[in-house]
Amino acid sequence: MKKRQFAAAVSAVLLLSVCTAFPAQAEKTQILVTDTESLIAALADAKAGDEIVVREGLYQNDKNTGKWAAFWAEASGTADRHIILRSEDPAHPATLSGVSQEHKYALNIIGSYWEIRDLRLTNAGKGLFLSKSEHSLVSGCEVYDIGDEGIHIIDDSSYNTVENCWIHDTGTVEARYGEGVYIGSAKGTANYGFECHYNTVRGCRFGPNIAADHVDIKEYTYGNLVEYCTFDGTGMKGENGGNSFVEIKGNDAVVRYNTGYRNGAEKQLYGFDMNEQIEGWGQGTKIYDNKLFLDSSEIYTVKGWNCSAEVFRNIVEPAECTVYGNKITEILCCTLAGDATGDGLLCTEDAERLRDALLTQDVPYLDGTNSDLNVNGMLNAADLTRLKQRLLQKTDETPLLSVAFVKEGAGKWRMTEGLGGRTLTFTMTAEPESELNLAWGYWDPNAASESTGSTGQWNNVPVGKHKADENGKVSLEAEVPENCTRVALQIWGISGKSGKLDPDTVTLDSVTTQ
Repeated sequence: MKKRQFAAAVSAVLLLSVCTAFPAQAEKTQILVTDTESLIAALADAKAGDEIVVREGLYQNDKNTGKWAAFWAEASGTADRHIILRSEDPAHPATLSGVSQEHKYALNIIGSYWEIRDLRLTNAGKGLFLSKSEHSLVSGCEVYDIGDEGIHIIDDSSYNTVENCWIHDTGTVEARYGEGVYIGSAKGTANYGFECHYNTVRGCRFGPNIAADHVDIKEYTYGNLVEYCTFDGTGMKGENGGNSFVEIKGNDAVVRYNTGYRNGAEKQLYGFDMNEQIEGWGQGTKIYDNKLFLDSSEIYTVKGWNCSAEVFRNIVEPAECTVYGNKITEILCCTLAGDATGDGLLCTEDAERLRDALLTQDVPYLDGTNSDLNVNGMLNAADLTRLKQRLLQKTDETPLLSVAFVKEGAGKWRMTEGLGGRTLTFTMTAEPESELNLAWGYWDPNAASESTGSTGQWNNVPVGKHKADENGKVSLEAEVPENCTRVALQIWGISGKSGKLDPDTVTLDSVTTQ
């Protein structure tokens, strides 16, 4: 195909691209500030379309301006007329400072459609408070020497982005509140709205000396995303549960494409940590394509009890680091036509990923099998066109998941946790036309044991004899009860034409579910 034809075919999918949250702006009113008083005044009078440009220098304030912050504004922009607060020269940023790491916020923004760019925020009790905000951007900022948390997205703030920031040396006064980015509020918090949904933390550098979790996603929140970040565990204090790169208590969070270095931090116990603070929360997390360097095999890659999650394609050193959680499902691969990212969802990001790969741009991951919609063993613009059609048709299909399992002995395998309520298909290979006496079982954590009176019981489910076909293939379906956690498969006996066979001759090829 000629380049012009190929480019035209690729361009067709651009119609599917997600519109940027920060479109081209209408005419702006630019306000240059060069001292603390003029900055206070510009923020107090801010309105849609203003661009407040801050010259290099130290801006420090401890006067009472009506809010508990060194600098604050209570105004909103609009979708096409943002309010911009930025350094005049990103290479020589302005510094907004309190006068003590024990008191006040360095900057408190109350309102939507803000862009806060290329500033230093320092020497305050909290770095940036983003309150009652939607569709705001914090980009290229450095936040450091902060008594508690660095950036807090709070009080019903949704659809905001924190990108390309460097956050370090937080929790210098209160280590238990020393998070890098904090999304939402804890369940007992008063006077703030809890609904902080669909915020993004992207491309940020965390550490060293972030005392608590680098990102903390609170209960009552949905759909928050952490991606392309770098975490340095040096200086983590471990107080109040602050012992992981990302802690997740909300629902449907996604953590992907991040790189984390524990760097010998003794108080860091997990790469990523989930907690069910309230029943029904801490569920539906996806954690994938991260690289973690955890120093010790005793550190868990992911931990979460009673929290459902899908975990896949993470690279972890040491490789012995495990996942711990009764509802965490380790996935080997996901089959869904058009799902270029391999995350089990079909959306515009898949089209963007395939487009970028066809244009030979670097992509973090591309599932070639899912992307090959023509099923011809190669990827081209025709696959992109078919994917566009599927997206326009809003195809709603359930992906086929291949889940992890381990061999525990001859003819016995244990599956990943988190399979309750699913239908499993076990596919095995044995001697052709041999006969297998099969059983599977599950752990019911809620059942009361009649013999001991304790809670929790293992249930065996004999399923009788199954015959392998002429190729040695045999399959078995199992309906797993909703509340069970652990699942196992066992061969009780096997016989062939020559008589009794060793169960160890059977291979479990795959365990799949939808």
